Amino acid sequence: MVTGFNTDVQHDGKVYHVQTEDKGTNNPIIETLIYVGGEILAARRTSYADILAQGLNEKEIAERIETQHNRMILDIRDGKYDSKKNRPFGEGIISSKSFDEVVIDYLRSQASAEGISLQMTGSDGFIEGETARLDLLVCHATSGKGLAGAKVKVRLISTVDKPRTLVEGKTGDAGDVSLSCPLPLLEEGTAALIIQASAGKESAEIKQLIKKPARKAAG
Repeated sequence: MVTGFNTDVQHDGKVYHVQTEDKGTNNPIIETLIYVGGEILAARRTSYADILAQGLNEKEIAERIETQHNRMILDIRDGKYDSKKNRPFGEGIISSKSFDEVVIDYLRSQASAEGISLQMTGSDGFIEGETARLDLLVCHATSGKGLAGAKVKVRLISTVDKPRTLVEGKTGDAGDVSLSCPLPLLEEGTAALIIQASAGKESAEIKQLIKKPARKAAG
């Protein structure tokens, strides 16, 4: 069974060491630490007690360990830890929620705090080598009214390459916009889309992991 990962990530002239390990079924926590120069820069801890409650499933635990490890790498490449002025998302968190639930709650709280909300109203899914189609809505977080003229950008981040912008657009009168862009097929590593909306000084974003094609995942 996979019990952890260790990866060195180079970003913006620094080397980040990412270490993820399973604390064991007696303490069902997946812990990821990011080191720079031997010092801990950030930490993320999530519980997998929900998996144990349904019976020990080593494959599902291993997948969750790898997913958390790769998401921390994606955060580094997206510049989340370039500055320590603000505590990074998930630092020190121990939660009985799934990792995806923690992410969703965080993004919702951020959207509310920043004054605007970004919502995905439709998509065809996100699979490497295919075209991503996104229907998006940008609105005021409090009133829910659509926000016209908001800038929307779709960026690609991965564990194997530098971040890059795939497509940009602006919302219409009702605050909606439809965007599409081809997704690269990676030989290795994990990728995600960062969908960002901005209006004046306000901003919001959504993260979506890009899945491997079925034929590659099966191999």
